Amino acid sequence: MLDLRPELVSNIDEDGGTILGTSRGGQDAQEVVDCLERMNISTLFVIGGDGTLRGALQIAAVAAERGMRLAVVGIPKTIDNDIPYIDQSFGFQTAFAEATKSIRSAHVEAKASPNGVGLVKLMGRHSGFIACYASLAEPDANYVLIPEVPFSLDGPNGFLEHLLDRVRMCGHAVIVAAEGAGQDLIAEQSTGVDASGNRKLSDVGLFLRSRITDHFAAAEVELNLKYIDPSYAIRSVEATGQPRTFPRSPPE
Repeated sequence: MLDLRPELVSNIDEDGGTILGTSRGGQDAQEVVDCLERMNISTLFVIGGDGTLRGALQIAAVAAERGMRLAVVGIPKTIDNDIPYIDQSFGFQTAFAEATKSIRSAHVEAKASPNGVGLVKLMGRHSGFIACYASLAEPDANYVLIPEVPFSLDGPNGFLEHLLDRVRMCGHAVIVAAEGAGQDLIAEQSTGVDASGNRKLSDVGLFLRSRITDHFAAAEVELNLKYIDPSYAIRSVEATGQPRTFPRSPPE
């Protein structure tokens, strides 16, 4: 247990990550409710995304079965921003602002090499908000692949041929792909779910890198491809200005 005293939390917005620690779930709801009963806690605030809020539902269900007077309050927090009925979830602005740096780096690297291609994979299991907003903020991306929009790879109108034509004409290209994009195109699908109940995804970044490399080789066109996956670097940075405007404890 961590006692969140004012002197402990007054400057947490200056640090990345979480002082509470994080996991992919798997906690036993019965044990959680046992602890809440033992500590005489009547209100539980649960802050997180899909897996966290599924856990909150389980805790609420166990408490109801026991007739325990427990209020479970779900607070959506996901950098993917994939939550209906709200404008933006906190953490999202920080995520896409940091992602712009990777897009810029991919553009610089692509232009520096003959037939350079920068490929950036960003977070977004079921939504392309980070990929789209980052690409709007740093408009160096020529292709933005997101889960909401299906695309084809092969054929004269496919992505690979269009990319090849772009590189032949301009000498470079930048691709931004959300992690959930193109999952239907990957033959070797990941199976099962993680501890939070999320379906495991295949790595679309590595898949695209392989297919692009093979396509250029078959066309006998030189390729200099740089692959960037900044996922955990983005998660670990300190908050940008917008999330810091939320209420915080006064300075001492």
